[in-house]
Amino acid sequence: METLIACPTSTVTILACQKIAKSFKENIYELSSVREEWDPEFATSLNIWIEDTIEKHYTDNVEAWDENKYRDWHEIMVAGLQNLKILRASLKVDFKDDKDFLKDFFEKTGYCEYFSDAKNGDHMCLYQFLNVFAENLDEETRNKAVSKGTMDSLFDKILDSANKIKEFKDCFEALEGEAELNTYGQKEVAQIYSTIRDICRIAIAYYQFDPIKRDQFNFYKVLVNL
Repeated sequence: METLIACPTSTVTILACQKIAKSFKENIYELSSVREEWDPEFATSLNIWIEDTIEKHYTDNVEAWDENKYRDWHEIMVAGLQNLKILRASLKVDFKDDKDFLKDFFEKTGYCEYFSDAKNGDHMCLYQFLNVFAENLDEETRNKAVSKGTMDSLFDKILDSANKIKEFKDCFEALEGEAELNTYGQKEVAQIYSTIRDICRIAIAYYQFDPIKRDQFNFYKVLVNL
């Protein structure tokens, strides 16, 4: 379990899950209209599960939380997402008359699969997004985009984020629930994260026109305010 709890990715994830679970419980009477299994008993059980997990596996780690390492991790993720957003907007302007190029680019570099969840605060999807982007971007595609007006340095910034985030690879793989990394504690955290992530996806859609409540289910917004 030491590999997992030494990672700021894991520590802040379980703390964010705890905070989101509390918001879920506070809004359960409204959200219970969305899904059959969402009721006060489910919300209470979820909070107890997370609190027990923190007590069993994270108490010492939370107290010894390395804020500098967390800040580095957070800055990498924020910069990566911001530059991916800028690139998407730039390409949509430059290639508005070349829909085939846009479709191919967005499919190949992960936008179609990951962008929606990543921009809504899912840091697992953003991690996967950065990896797919770095693996699948080719020079021909990059040069074509640059020739239309996109700054070449924008690609460098995204690739730099993708490279730096590799430092936290083990943390993200543990949260994904990879079998070879799983101890009992890792499985428990992965299950909690998966449950909370599903709640966030639905709650964000439900609170689309209520930005205050919507932000309570956005991982990035919650992480910033830990």
